[in-house]
Amino acid sequence: MSSTIRSSRSLTIAMALALCAATLFAAQPAPAQGGGQGGGRGGRGGGSGFSQRDTTPPRDLGPKSPLPTGRVTYRTLIETNIELERIAAAYPDRVKRFALPNRSLLGQTVWALEISHNVNASAWKPAFLMTGLQHSREWPTVDLTMEFVNDILMNDRTDARISQLLDNARLLVVPVVNPDGYEMSRTLLIEQKRRNCRVEDGKVPTFADCANPTNRMTGVDLNRNYAAFWGGSGASVSPKGDSYRGAAPFSEPEVRNIRDLMATNQIVVALSNHTPDERVLRAPSAVEEPVPADIIVYDSLAQALGRDLNWRAGPWPEIYYTASGTMEEFAYYTAGTLSFTFENTPGGRGFHPAYPFVVDQYTGTGAYPGSNARNAFMRLLEATTNPALHSVLKVKAPAGAILTISKRFDIESSPLLKSDNRADSLARDPAIRIPTSITSTLTVPVGASEVTWHVNPSLRASQHEQAFLQESWTLSCSSDGKTQSTLVKVARGETANVDMRACGRGK
Repeated sequence: MSSTIRSSRSLTIAMALALCAATLFAAQPAPAQGGGQGGGRGGRGGGSGFSQRDTTPPRDLGPKSPLPTGRVTYRTLIETNIELERIAAAYPDRVKRFALPNRSLLGQTVWALEISHNVNASAWKPAFLMTGLQHSREWPTVDLTMEFVNDILMNDRTDARISQLLDNARLLVVPVVNPDGYEMSRTLLIEQKRRNCRVEDGKVPTFADCANPTNRMTGVDLNRNYAAFWGGSGASVSPKGDSYRGAAPFSEPEVRNIRDLMATNQIVVALSNHTPDERVLRAPSAVEEPVPADIIVYDSLAQALGRDLNWRAGPWPEIYYTASGTMEEFAYYTAGTLSFTFENTPGGRGFHPAYPFVVDQYTGTGAYPGSNARNAFMRLLEATTNPALHSVLKVKAPAGAILTISKRFDIESSPLLKSDNRADSLARDPAIRIPTSITSTLTVPVGASEVTWHVNPSLRASQHEQAFLQESWTLSCSSDGKTQSTLVKVARGETANVDMRACGRGK
C-alpha cells in the first residue's frame, strides 16, 4: 500500500475521531490558519513561554503570500508528502527523495530529501541537515523548512549565490520528523500534543490509542531521546512528564531515523527547527556537559545566526532552560557537527500562530522586522561549505574504487536521574555507554585518480572536559576485490593527503 493511501486513510480516521473528541471532550478549537494556545515551552514544555506576548493582529495575506510558494495556510501531512514527491519529480538532477529506515510508531513512512547539483554523485560534498516538527504542535517548522526547499530550487541557476552553494554542498531535509504527532495536532484531534504516539513503553500503539483524548499527555519527547547525555537534567523521568525522555536512548523509531541519517552522511552543520521562544540554541543543553572543545567556532556561528534573527544566541542553560538528550548534543559529541535549535515565530501567540506570522518569520518583515529565517538558513548552508568549519581528505585512489571512512566508539549518557523530584537530583544511577558507529562511502569517479572529500573532523569532543579525543578515521579503499586501510587523524579546518593508489594492486 502506498504511503499516500495509508496517510489518506489515517487522515479520514483522524477527522472522524476529531468530531467525536470535539463533542465529548470539548477539544480546543483553532483558527483556520493556526493559532496554537499557550505562550512557549517554558522550562519543560509547559506554556508559560519566554516571549513577551504581542497582541498585534495577523496581517491579511490576500490570495497569495510573499513566500516562495505563495502559500497562505499551513500544510497538512498529506500535502507535505505529496509536495516532496512532486519536488523530486520536477528536479531529478538536483533532488533525491528517500524514505528513512524506520517507520513511525503508527507505521508511517518518514520522508527526506537530498538536494545538490548532480545529486547522485555528490557524496564528496559536506552536508547541512535541516529538520522540522520533532514536536507535534510546532506546525511552523514544517512550512519554514518546505519554503526553504522551494526557495533554493526555484532560484537556483538565476541566483549565483544559491548555485554556488549547490555546487559545493548537500542539503538534507526532514520536514516532518514526527508524522504521527503532526497528524494528531494538525487535524485538531489533539491540537496541543507535543510528543510522539508512544502510550506505553515497549508497546506499539494503535492509531486509536494515540487519538484517545485520555492519552493526550502521553508520548516520548523526541528531543530528549538522543543518546548523548540522555537521562540527565531537563528531561522527565516519569512518562507523565511533558519532556519524558523515553525508556532508553533511541527507544523511539523517529529518533533512530535521525541517528541513522547522521551516521551515514558527513553532516557538518545541522538545524532542529522549533517554536516559539525567540532563541538560537547550541550545545551545551544540559548542566552535565562541559564547555564545548570547539567553543570559538561554534559560538561565533551561533552569534552570527542570532544577528540574522535578532534573537539571543548561546547555550541552553544560559539563555533558555536545561535539556538533556537533545539533537544538538548527539550531533556534536558524535561527529563534531555544529548543531543548533531555532525557536521560531515568537510573540506569545502559541506554538502555531496564525499563518501570516510564519510568512513574516521567513521573510523578516511584518511582525518580525529584521528577524529573517531565510537569511539564517542561508548562513547555515554557506557555513557548510566553509572548509575552516570541517575537515578535508584529499585521497589518491584508482578510478572506480570505493572509499569508506568509519569510526566506532561509545557515547555516554548522563548519570541517570532516578526521579523528577528536585531533592533527588544528586541521587543518580551510573551513566550508560551506547555503542556508536559512523560510516560514509564515496566512489572515485571514472577517469579520476584523486578525490577531495569534505568530512567531519576525526578528533571528537570530550563529554567530560573542554578537550578533544585524539581519534582517527579508518579510511579503506576497495578496488578489484582488494582492500587497503589506513588511519587518518584530521582536525577541524585541516586537510589530510592520503595515498591509496595501492588498493587496486593488492599487498
